[in-house]
Amino acid sequence: MSDGRHFHRHNLNITQVEQTFIDAIKEDSEYIKAQIGIDLGAGGGRFSRILSEYVERLYSVDVSDEAIEAMHRNLAGLGNVKIIKAPRNALPFDDSSIDIVFAANSFHDVPEGYEKEISRVLNKDGRFIDLDWKKKETAFGPPVSIRFSENDVIGKLEKQDLILIKKQDLGTHYMLVFSKVKI
Repeated sequence: MSDGRHFHRHNLNITQVEQTFIDAIKEDSEYIKAQIGIDLGAGGGRFSRILSEYVERLYSVDVSDEAIEAMHRNLAGLGNVKIIKAPRNALPFDDSSIDIVFAANSFHDVPEGYEKEISRVLNKDGRFIDLDWKKKETAFGPPVSIRFSENDVIGKLEKQDLILIKKQDLGTHYMLVFSKVKI
């Protein structure tokens, strides 16, 4: 699925978009603080490292062997992070067992049923945070044709009874925070 611009990096160098996201988390950390969280489609673990500071236990999930190997290198020493290989539409977690699910730059690249799994694993007070590409041309990232607009993502998640509680513009990206209950 690569056009020369869309690729998965498995290092931990922080980009400007990621720094903006980190700043947004620090500004509103109540949305991300949790006991149990999932970094869904975690890639090399760049966001897992950040998220691990805000949750007691974090599951970094990806289906790619390359990503799993990179996470083992990049997240070594983080005692509250467990690396799991699993597809995003068949998560190995009980219903209503997770406080927060996070996904970065991946909604465009997921199998059918992704949003149902997010809703299934979130507990009654659970939150989902989506950080993703805007549906407009950028110098890098996936082709615009496969990106989802903010409204597309909101529509998909509202069908799963998730309520949008925060929306933030991050330049080339957007951040959407959803909740199982109205806050």
